[in-house]
Amino acid sequence: MLVDFKIPSPPFTSIFTDEFVGRESLSKLEELFVERAVEQRVKHFSTGRLCAKKALESLNITDVEILMNEDKAPVWPEGVVGSISHSKSMAGAVVAFANKVSSIGLDIETIGGVNPDMWDMLFLASEQAFLQQFTGDKLTFYTTLLFSGKEAFYKFQHPLTKTFLDFTDVAMNLIEGQFEIAVLKDFPGKELLPVSTPIYFTQQGNQLITLCYHERV
Repeated sequence: MLVDFKIPSPPFTSIFTDEFVGRESLSKLEELFVERAVEQRVKHFSTGRLCAKKALESLNITDVEILMNEDKAPVWPEGVVGSISHSKSMAGAVVAFANKVSSIGLDIETIGGVNPDMWDMLFLASEQAFLQQFTGDKLTFYTTLLFSGKEAFYKFQHPLTKTFLDFTDVAMNLIEGQFEIAVLKDFPGKELLPVSTPIYFTQQGNQLITLCYHERV
């Protein structure tokens, strides 16, 4: 399944599916990472990697294994950056050549999964003020979007900075119709990140897919 992020000439390839697979799609080495996992975890892991392999095929990269490093992030083939995500209903992956994109982050969320009692942990006062403009379905949508945008950004920034950030370490702002994330916290490696990172998103039914990346000049 292809989705449209409305990005002209995107420097990446993405693949998504709502049809989950199992262990049969994994190599022997890949299967080791989920040999003791419950069936739902196996399906999410396997389907995410299947999407990643299909996306890599568009870069003419075939017959690869996507293993996992110590922080549980995927190990991509040399010269490639990517990101994998899943919800209970959808899995997907996005990949790009590292000489075109420095890093990329992807997140998939089911709309409505963020409860109001989570706001103080997830959102800054400015973000909560933005959300309080809305009610009903719009409030549910934008609450999910702010959460998902931050999740995508964390996947984007960690390969570059090797730093774990809290949700309130970054601010998601709407600037001239474009959502962007700025890092508030100072830490070694922050200089490797853009001053502001655009967040792109698309909706597939009740699934919200968010993406951020940095294209090399």
